[in-house]
Amino acid sequence: MRRVGLLLGQALLLVVLCSVLVLERSIYQSRVTKSNNCLPAAVDNTPALKAPNPSSTNTRASFPSRLPTAEPPGDFIPFTSKWQPASGTNIHPLVPTPAVTTVTASPTAEIDCPNKRDSPDMVEDTSKYLRAIMNSSTETGLSRLECGPLKRIRYAGLHHVPASTNKPRYFFALDLYQSTQIITQLFGSIVEVIRFLGPELCAVSVVEGRSTDGTFEVLKSLAHELGSLGVRYHLSCNELDPKGQGMDRIVTLAQLRNQALWPLTKNPGQYDPSTTVIILNDIALCAEDILELIQQRVLLKADMTCGMDWNDNGNPFYDVWIGRQLNGDSFFEIPQSGSWEFAHNLFWNHEDSRRRYASGSPVQVFSCWNGAVTFIAEPFLEGKITFRSNNEGECYLGEPVHLAKDLWKAGHGRIAILPSVNVGYSVNASAKAKEMHGTVSAWAEKGDPPDSHITWQDDPPGQIKCMVFRDHQSWEPWDQSL
Repeated sequence: MRRVGLLLGQALLLVVLCSVLVLERSIYQSRVTKSNNCLPAAVDNTPALKAPNPSSTNTRASFPSRLPTAEPPGDFIPFTSKWQPASGTNIHPLVPTPAVTTVTASPTAEIDCPNKRDSPDMVEDTSKYLRAIMNSSTETGLSRLECGPLKRIRYAGLHHVPASTNKPRYFFALDLYQSTQIITQLFGSIVEVIRFLGPELCAVSVVEGRSTDGTFEVLKSLAHELGSLGVRYHLSCNELDPKGQGMDRIVTLAQLRNQALWPLTKNPGQYDPSTTVIILNDIALCAEDILELIQQRVLLKADMTCGMDWNDNGNPFYDVWIGRQLNGDSFFEIPQSGSWEFAHNLFWNHEDSRRRYASGSPVQVFSCWNGAVTFIAEPFLEGKITFRSNNEGECYLGEPVHLAKDLWKAGHGRIAILPSVNVGYSVNASAKAKEMHGTVSAWAEKGDPPDSHITWQDDPPGQIKCMVFRDHQSWEPWDQSL
């Protein structure tokens, strides 16, 4: 009897163990089924772009008091590369999607526009701009330049060069207003350059102000796209109008440019002194234009490189109020009458510059801007230089001329224009400028000119042309009031 009881007990134990195994298998299969049902939500491609609600994700930050803005900048809107545009949610592939989720914070994208609100009508149109910017082959009906394929071999020395630190090497800064007519071409080229250089090596800072044409909405939506690439992106807003009543245009422009540089100058330890700053006006240009400016700054060991900007018909040269030759005079002669009759005669009274320009060689100048520039970040990181207007007793000049004066004063007078980089302030204007004055690729196909390098002049001219108005000119010491 004792043996029979023992056998019955063992049999009962086996039955219980089998039941437990069957139950666990059933639960496991149920979990796998539920997990698999979550996978489509994680891998669906979602074409529409919807921005998250700023009021639910903002944390306050502030600009330094020296950068005046219409409203205190501050709201921080985080984005993440896992953010799904159609739902505004962050989805893990093996976790069921909750009814409401929040965007995971990412340090790569910031939006400091607490009082700026999207226009619903404009938000609906941003998707076509984003498609065109992020994929230049996308057909959207928006105007584009025919830039051709990038000559990657020419810029191989810049391509994804491993960084010794995790610090960005390239800082793009822009101030934009009512710019949708060129934003596709402008940012499409910037994105192409960023992908070539390496997104982790690039930072982008944009100041937007007063736009009603969708510029803000496109720039805001770009935060997700650039953040997904790993680019540090900072968008801030400023409603100051340089041409507004009672406003000093140059003071205001200097403030706006300093605001665009603020993410760099407020965090000097996050950037290498050799960082290249790239500032672009509201121009249409190709990726090769940007890369040529960057590369020539490196090859020439220049402190600053500029392109050449042109009026709507490809002529005349545009930025004559800013440009000064090595002899201190304007790029073309402007008589006391203020006439532009000599506008086609560039570098009219400096023979070496005239010869170099005609051959496509870089030309050292005292000052330039011309819509697209690169310059060394070091004096800005050290706090030695900011954009400014004139000091007391100093000629009233554009803020880029004052920048050039300060660069020369600080020992950074290696400033050059590149005849191969030609841009305009619309797609059509740039197309005409490139047709008339050449493209980077067209000049490169001719081979490097014999004077492709510069023997730098270390001393600035004794005087430069002070031109408050075209019909009010005088000669003043280059370092007046410095």
